[in-house]
Amino acid sequence: MILLQDTGVINRIIMALGFEKLRLIRTQLGVTIGMVQILLPFMVMPLYAVMRGIDLRLVQAAGSLGARPIMAFFQIYLPLSLPGLLAGAVIVFILSLGFYITPLLLGGPSSAMLSTLIQQQVLSLLNWGKGGAMSVILLLATFGFLAIVAPFMRRKYAISGSGK
Repeated sequence: MILLQDTGVINRIIMALGFEKLRLIRTQLGVTIGMVQILLPFMVMPLYAVMRGIDLRLVQAAGSLGARPIMAFFQIYLPLSLPGLLAGAVIVFILSLGFYITPLLLGGPSSAMLSTLIQQQVLSLLNWGKGGAMSVILLLATFGFLAIVAPFMRRKYAISGSGK
């Protein structure tokens, strides 16, 4: 909140560069910035773990066989790093489902997440039925997302040779 407020560090830098100050707090942009700042390590760590295990000699071999560096990246390095990308996406998705404090602090009531709406239905409005229905929909959406991603995870690990 200190960084994003109207007199915060980010707006001071923006005004020092000669631009008008932005409204970052109590907006969806502020919520997005806050969530990215919190969830970024959960995406970077699986990516780093997978990318560290990729043998760079494969990219060099593709280059020695005539592939341009960009083609070697897209045909060798990116497919081998997809398991880390998918694992990070799953972790970030599941963690973001439970965010209700950050959107309330940075965005206010206008940018409530589904978890905030469920909490409001159950605790504030005492509408247990609607809150339960919203929870079941959220749970089914999560399982649907995992069902879609799971086959890709298995296939990509089989290609990269690291799935045992």
